[in-house]
Amino acid sequence: MPSKLSRRMVLVGAEVVVVFVVVGLAAYSYGKLSSARGDLNLAADDAAALQAALTAGDQSRAETELAQLRSHIGSAQSSLHSPLLSIGAKTPVLGKNITAVRTVASAVGSVADDGLPPLVEVAEQFSAKTFNPRNGRINVRAIARLTPNISSAAAAIQAASVRLQAIDTSSLMGQVQGPVRDAQDKIKVAANIAHRASIATKVVPQMLDGEHTYLLIFQNNAEIRATGGLPGAYAELKVDNGRIGLGKQGAGSSMGELPGPVVPISSEERKLFDTKLASDFRDINFTPDFPRAAQIGADIYKQEKGRTVDGVLSLDPVTLSYLLKGVGPVDLEDGTALRTDNAVDVLLNDAYVKYPDPVKQDTFFASAAREIFDRVLTGAGDPTSILKLLSRAASERRVAVWAKDTSVQRELANTALAGTLPVGKSARPALGFYLNDATGAKMEYYLQYSVTAKSVTCTDAGVQTYESEMRLHSIAPADSSSLPKSIQGPGFGAVPGSMLMNLYLYGPDAGAIKRVTIDDKSTTFTRGTHDGRPVVIVTVQVDPGKTVTVQSTTMSGEGQRGGAAVAVTPSVEPGKTLTSVKSSCD
Repeated sequence: MPSKLSRRMVLVGAEVVVVFVVVGLAAYSYGKLSSARGDLNLAADDAAALQAALTAGDQSRAETELAQLRSHIGSAQSSLHSPLLSIGAKTPVLGKNITAVRTVASAVGSVADDGLPPLVEVAEQFSAKTFNPRNGRINVRAIARLTPNISSAAAAIQAASVRLQAIDTSSLMGQVQGPVRDAQDKIKVAANIAHRASIATKVVPQMLDGEHTYLLIFQNNAEIRATGGLPGAYAELKVDNGRIGLGKQGAGSSMGELPGPVVPISSEERKLFDTKLASDFRDINFTPDFPRAAQIGADIYKQEKGRTVDGVLSLDPVTLSYLLKGVGPVDLEDGTALRTDNAVDVLLNDAYVKYPDPVKQDTFFASAAREIFDRVLTGAGDPTSILKLLSRAASERRVAVWAKDTSVQRELANTALAGTLPVGKSARPALGFYLNDATGAKMEYYLQYSVTAKSVTCTDAGVQTYESEMRLHSIAPADSSSLPKSIQGPGFGAVPGSMLMNLYLYGPDAGAIKRVTIDDKSTTFTRGTHDGRPVVIVTVQVDPGKTVTVQSTTMSGEGQRGGAAVAVTPSVEPGKTLTSVKSSCD
């Protein structure tokens, strides 16, 4: 019978063997993970090269890059499914890391097998050139032919993104955590791009096939409105089987101060926005819900001008400045050279100084719009660059589209182009910070603002509490009272040269806005609701050179555990404001 010492020695020996096996398995597993990571890095390089080939419409090169991509992904998957690594996948520490990397390889593999081949098949047609006008016409049928391939690719990439987003990276090893998060981010971006492309191939043919008339609205950010700016000018966009041209143009003021609302408005709308929402074309976008503003605008246009439109498109001078970057400078009728670096200044400020007469202002704006659109519609500039610039404008909420055709509007509904006010109970709450000028001035050209927000608590019921600040600063000259009347405006209660605005704070559906202060001092405000969302209206005056900060505490409804979407009125300054807030429920 073996002695106790012998048994201990056997046990110790066994433990040592186990340790060596575990260490060896860990080392082997790490080596295989490193090998797979190297292959996946090479696959990432292949993907970048493939993207360049697709952008250039080079099908032969795209096919080569896709083959290399699939080869490197296959090599990574082979490393990740070795017998010993499968044993490692069952261990507590290594298991979750191996599973995560396997999921990444599998998801990326599904993109390479199912998502990318449909794109490569149409690489020669799937480029910005297909969407680019030639002699004023867009090839509608060529775009429509892309729909099946793009839709198939978008569905596959979205499915891969959903799988990747399900990975909890917080508990992964540092060496694995970074690459997995990178894969999550890149595939998510690819899924969003593919989704937008899929919508474009469906919507563009529907909107451009046949004969249509769309109302094009130019928003003037110098007199701020919830969706951007005063609808100061308009033009008809005439479409004839892909051929596009500008038709009748005019000023928003020609449809102002009507006797009463052109369409019925709800009691909520009446309290929040007054009847001017539906009785003055220049105030249709007091509401932050662009589809509603567009419908009202179309009805006012029909009543006042006797013309029916099939939809409404809206953009601002910042968008025009982006377009000028793509197509190059244009010369206006009065000799002004409009460039990407001066368009905002010229259109939102200089024009009012140069032309105090409103009629001459309207003529100037019409000339600018026509020259820029004529340049775009002739196919000038780099189409890839132009599409990217328009995409940027859309992401900044500067471009919006509403279609009377319900099938088109349904496709647009969940895109940035729709400009829809988020309503209804959702796991993802929404916050809104919208501004409406209260003076009829053009002083918001001098306005700078930013929003910060943070979710600070989350209850067991999934109710989040947010602390937010909106900082508003005037860079107007100290002697603003000497500015032209066309910039100062009629005043309506504000000191000449000061800005007086109504700030609309929107809380999440079924939530509540608990506290509102200005510069940490209590203030008066008006409460309301908008389709289930709590609203507070607070009037803010910003004097030249001064800064005003509005603080608020907001609560979500129950079960709203996700990160919050944030919408802010776009300003005269290029770039985005805050768009999301991380959840405190995580």
